[in-house]
Amino acid sequence: MSGADETSPLEFPRLRPVEAFPAVVQGERVLCLRDPMHFADSVVFLPPQAAAILDLFDGRNSLLDIQTAFARRFGTLLFREQLMGVIRSLDEALLLDGPRFAAHRAALEEAFRQASTRPARMAGKSYSADPAELRQELERCFAAEGGPGDTPPSPSADRLAGLIVPHIDFSRGGPCYAWGYRELRGAGAVDRWIVLGTVHVPIARPFALTRKDFETPLGRVKADREFLDDLLARTGEAYLTDEFAHRGEHSIEFQAVFLRHVVPMDRPVRIVPVLCGSFHHLIEAGRSPADDGELEAFLAALRETIRGAGGRTVLLASADLTHVGPQFGDPHPLTPGQLREVADLDRKTLESVEAGDAEAFFRAGARGGDRRRICGLPPIYALLRLLDGGTGRLLSYSQWPDPNGTVTFAALALYAPDGAAHQP
Repeated sequence: MSGADETSPLEFPRLRPVEAFPAVVQGERVLCLRDPMHFADSVVFLPPQAAAILDLFDGRNSLLDIQTAFARRFGTLLFREQLMGVIRSLDEALLLDGPRFAAHRAALEEAFRQASTRPARMAGKSYSADPAELRQELERCFAAEGGPGDTPPSPSADRLAGLIVPHIDFSRGGPCYAWGYRELRGAGAVDRWIVLGTVHVPIARPFALTRKDFETPLGRVKADREFLDDLLARTGEAYLTDEFAHRGEHSIEFQAVFLRHVVPMDRPVRIVPVLCGSFHHLIEAGRSPADDGELEAFLAALRETIRGAGGRTVLLASADLTHVGPQFGDPHPLTPGQLREVADLDRKTLESVEAGDAEAFFRAGARGGDRRRICGLPPIYALLRLLDGGTGRLLSYSQWPDPNGTVTFAALALYAPDGAAHQP
């Protein structure tokens, strides 16, 4: 497109919901924009002055309105050609609402609906797409500094009922993953894994399901469709409304990869993929998840389905913990002393997980308006509610102290009481 006219959607640009974070590129400070829904994978870099007017890209302000606001803010002119250059870059990157994005979205959603499997989207990006190289990569997680090495599984591993592991990429959280998955080597056969994943985008319902198998470079991880059909008969098909969120979300994909690596190849890996929506609205309202009727009904239905399924079911929460620093909205990078404070708070919060106390865990995570931004709050809470008993053990705690944004994560195992059945 060579220009915009009054009928063009670019004349009144509307920015889609994007993830924005500061960075330094070639010595220059920029604002990075990327699509959390993964309709597009490119990242757009904007200089500070251009980034400062993104709030005007709301579909109501014309190009002239934006130029006028820019002149008032900075005391200098923003020429139409310069502004259109920014707008075209955002449109080509599919970060603007408009015909280009609408057509792209419709095509992707239809392709995902028609697909029988959920592709391994992070293969070749966050981990190797080559099976042999990937197995070596995952084995190095066990041998790496901070990993379990040759430490055997705990004596309680045969009573494993739940597992909490990170969903940060393997290169940063690999040793912590390994501490969690080490327990599987003493856990015996599992008929199905209920994988409770964090979803990093808004969804309409508290949970999102899919019947699709998950592709991995190590082989397919099958969805337990019989279990899912039984669950959906209890909950209604509305929990497939947000199925498309599974396409771009990595939190379940990473567990599918690690499960297929650790479980012997002669055993099938069956999962029930469940993405867990945000608790932010509950935290803002000062309410417990137990007060949310829809959330409670789904957990009750899932609990009933587990009880009626037969065989052994183990719950797996794919969950990181604290997110702090400029990348996540804080004004400054954290000092080493502040990172120690974060670690102390995290460990105190995890004590409620070890005790199996879902409400205490929620209260600890929500304290201060979720100022630590614990993205794993919903899946861990759901896991604890579904287990409803037993005790846990912290296996590993770690931080990835990136100057722009620090993420913390942990591995915990939860065990059924002595003499109790394996399944929740």
